[in-house]
Amino acid sequence: MKYNEKQFYQSTTEPFETQEMSNGAKIELHYMNEEPFFNECINKARFSSWASGDGKNYKLFIEKGLYDETSELYSKEVNEVWIDFWKRIDLMRKRYIFFIMLPMLAIFLTAFILMSILIPNQIWGYIVALVVVLVSSLVASSMLSKKMQIENINAAARVRDHIGVEKFKVIVDTQEKYIEKFYEDLQKKYEEEDRLAEEQARLDEMEAEANNKKAEEADLEDAEEVLDAEVEEAEETKEE
Repeated sequence: MKYNEKQFYQSTTEPFETQEMSNGAKIELHYMNEEPFFNECINKARFSSWASGDGKNYKLFIEKGLYDETSELYSKEVNEVWIDFWKRIDLMRKRYIFFIMLPMLAIFLTAFILMSILIPNQIWGYIVALVVVLVSSLVASSMLSKKMQIENINAAARVRDHIGVEKFKVIVDTQEKYIEKFYEDLQKKYEEEDRLAEEQARLDEMEAEANNKKAEEADLEDAEEVLDAEVEEAEETKEE
């Protein structure tokens, strides 16, 4: 399944690990920190991100500090579970398109053509048919979303069972604490940058004032020299 194609092709880093899956898929693990989309992911509280351009080769981007703390969540065995999850999700979406969306569209077009022939100029009929299709599509989409959530829960449960319930709890707790501290440190960094920026602005303002004062003093000295010269010239003229 193609997923996050933009990130897949935007990636600029070399993988620090490559995993070959049993189904032939290949996963490259990359540190997210040097990627061009790092800030975008962090702003969305996403410390790991899957991407694929062809549904066979995957890239898994992970924030380096989090990986160092919770590397067991990204082992080959765990990633096998998530590859299987993506395959199931892809199959669900294809079934949704081919067995629900396309038939609905065909029914709507057929009804539209028949109505235009049998009862022409009946706008209300077209509107009703369109509403029925839209409502049915929303219901089907909601059902698909729920099924995908269930698959996600089941995959997470398989990962937990593989790692071990108690150990999994410890890793999840470590993950939560790391992310909390990450944002605390990030906030401190932003505050320090703001403080330094304000301090630099004050220094620039003081420097500008000092330069203006020097310029005013220089202008005053020039004016005094001109005035002295005029006075001296006047006195010489008077003596003559």
